[in-house]
Amino acid sequence: MSDVQLDQEWLNDHTDFQRNFVHGMRNPTGLHLQYHLDGDRVVTTWVTGDEHAGFPGVVHGGLIAAVLDDVMGRCSVLHRRWVVTGRMEARYREVAPLGAALRIEGWITRFTRRVMQAEALMRLEDGHVVAEASGTYLPIPQSLLDRMVGAWPGFAEFAGGDA
Repeated sequence: MSDVQLDQEWLNDHTDFQRNFVHGMRNPTGLHLQYHLDGDRVVTTWVTGDEHAGFPGVVHGGLIAAVLDDVMGRCSVLHRRWVVTGRMEARYREVAPLGAALRIEGWITRFTRRVMQAEALMRLEDGHVVAEASGTYLPIPQSLLDRMVGAWPGFAEFAGGDA
C-alpha cells in the first residue's frame, strides 16, 4: 500500500470509537466530516444546516473555529503523530450562510519533534474566504494519553504504541 493510500485511511477514524464532534461518524450530534488529501492539503466539505446557526441565517463562529482546528490537527496524521492544540488563532473574513457548502483545507507550515504549526482556510463555493486560521499543535502528553486510554482502552492500539 502506498503512503498516499495509507494517509487517506489514517485521515478518518475507522475505529469503534468515532466520537469526535467534528469528524466522528458515531457521534449522533456531530458534524460527520470526512477528510481526503488534495496534494499536501487535508480537505473536507461541510454543508451547513439550520442546526449550525449562530445569528439568524449565519453559521456559528465557534463551529467554524472547531472545524478549522480539526482540519489543522488532522494534518499531523501525515507524520503518524497525534497532537493537541496548543494555540489557535482564527480570523473571520465573511459570514458563512446557513445551507452553504464550505470547502475547508489545512496544511502544515512547520513540523518538528516538539511542535507542528499549521494553517487552514474555509471557503464558499465561489472561492470567497469565510475564515482562516493558524495553530500550534503539540504531541499528546503521556498523562493525557493515559486518561484517553482509561476512557477508551482501544486508543492504545489506535495510537500505534504511543499510549
